[in-house]
Amino acid sequence: MSDPTQPQITVLLVEDHALMRRGLVGQFRLEADFEVVGEAEDGQQAIDLSIQLQPNVVLMDIELPLVDGVSATQEIKSNIPDIRVLALSAFGKNDQIVGMLAAGADGYCLKSIQWPQLLNAIRLLQGGGTYLDPQIAHKLSSMLKVQPTLGSQTTNQEKAKITTLSDREQSILQLISEGHSNQEIATDLYLSLGTVKSYVRMILNKLSVDDRVQAAAKAVRAGLI
Repeated sequence: MSDPTQPQITVLLVEDHALMRRGLVGQFRLEADFEVVGEAEDGQQAIDLSIQLQPNVVLMDIELPLVDGVSATQEIKSNIPDIRVLALSAFGKNDQIVGMLAAGADGYCLKSIQWPQLLNAIRLLQGGGTYLDPQIAHKLSSMLKVQPTLGSQTTNQEKAKITTLSDREQSILQLISEGHSNQEIATDLYLSLGTVKSYVRMILNKLSVDDRVQAAAKAVRAGLI
């Protein structure tokens, strides 16, 4: 039972498999700082319930009936940008990774994730951070390295923004895409933590994005690396 004095993170579960949904609901009930406020079995329900309930975090499956997770995420973030969306998928397909990040997802993890890690990822998103499963970060890094152009949505305006990044900023963005923290980047590049934070702010400003995940997604679309 939840402690009424404990701040709660409200969660909307989006999963088309009823058994998986029920299992997640049962797990969340054991956590004092979480409350499942709704369940959706398809993407359209996810959109409708997000607007109706306005949860803190939407735990979003990707392969859904009616409307897929990518389209649902894009619609939710367009209507209510403050809702945080965490993709939870059994697969790490390249098109799904790029699609979810481009749609505005704030994080991406695999269903093989351990329960404490999932809770920490949700807490991180609720606190304004972003989360990439290490396996997803590795795949994203590989895509950045080997695919010169990825997708057809890259505009001339986006490319122009990409070219404004210095060599140092591109190096830092590469490390961001691999899931490195600011402190790890500072250690790898022999920079102070304050300098790295300044670089990250400049990168976000130049790419016109709000966070590190969106910056990595834009880098993928534009073939930055």
